[in-house]
Amino acid sequence: MADYDVFNGDADGICALVQLRQAEPRDTTLVTGVKRNIQLLKQVTPNGGDRVTVLDISMAKNNLDLVRILDSGATVFYVDHHSSGPVPASSSLISLINESANVSTSVLVNQYLRGSKLLWATVGTFGDNLKQVANGMLKNTDISREQRDLLEKLGIYMNYNG
Repeated sequence: MADYDVFNGDADGICALVQLRQAEPRDTTLVTGVKRNIQLLKQVTPNGGDRVTVLDISMAKNNLDLVRILDSGATVFYVDHHSSGPVPASSSLISLINESANVSTSVLVNQYLRGSKLLWATVGTFGDNLKQVANGMLKNTDISREQRDLLEKLGIYMNYNG
């Protein structure tokens, strides 16, 4: 069995993956691209029983390849906040999709992990230009203003890596 992590190469996609793999470590094949290179599922050719995790890329823009991957017998865990279009009906697909303007993929992964990797979630959310949301996530923590500013800067720097 092989594992694939497919993710957007911006701060949100990277931080969503960091959260998930800190909580659920796996030896995976990484599939990513520079920011906004989101038609990444075409690079994945799994076999039956393989696991594919997809983070922060539009399901609508990857639908044909998603169906191909599901038809191969792989299972897919898909987390995103972009336009999904129709979600394929498959018992091999678990999708956490929320297209709200105030949600990032890092927020969705943070919710899935019940807040266990909050700092990485806020870095990704700051990087996705959701400053008010990220600040709200830190509201009931003991994070200092200086630490919060560093998390924000890290998110911005990661987001503009290319």
